Amino acid sequence: MTPKDMTGPMAKIKIIGLGNPFMGDDAVGVLVTRHLHAYASAHVSILEGGLSGLSLLHDMEETHTLILIDAVHSHSKAGTIFRFTLPQDLEKIGKLAWGASTASSHAFGLAEALTLAHTLEVLPAHVVLFGIELEQIQTGHILSPEVSQAMNHLIKRIIVEELNLPHA
Repeated sequence: MTPKDMTGPMAKIKIIGLGNPFMGDDAVGVLVTRHLHAYASAHVSILEGGLSGLSLLHDMEETHTLILIDAVHSHSKAGTIFRFTLPQDLEKIGKLAWGASTASSHAFGLAEALTLAHTLEVLPAHVVLFGIELEQIQTGHILSPEVSQAMNHLIKRIIVEELNLPHA
């Protein structure tokens, strides 16, 4: 389904980039959304979620498809791209470093926010979470080369696979 095929109040794609834009690779989610702003339309909303946490529940309202992008620390190779669908992969997400009790930069962890949304039955019909394995978290705006390369690949992937547009 393309954005043009969707109608009605819930027929909307929302893309939210998460992370701290001042902490190196943790900024990758926010930076992806900045690159995708050109694809915003009446049916596609693109938000910089920053350190969202619980406010993510509000951001899910009136959304048919939710695409989240964030940095993750899973001890995989830097720049590895993970794709999860919810609620199917909720347990896997909880095991990665997205919880408030782990190294998350969010006040209320992403895993907790998604679990709560699932429990409250407010998850949109289609939810995809992309995580990019980070290399470093240091004060500054510069992404590591591995994460920067993964970010560019993910931008193209979202345009083609998630927005169903013919090219990136």
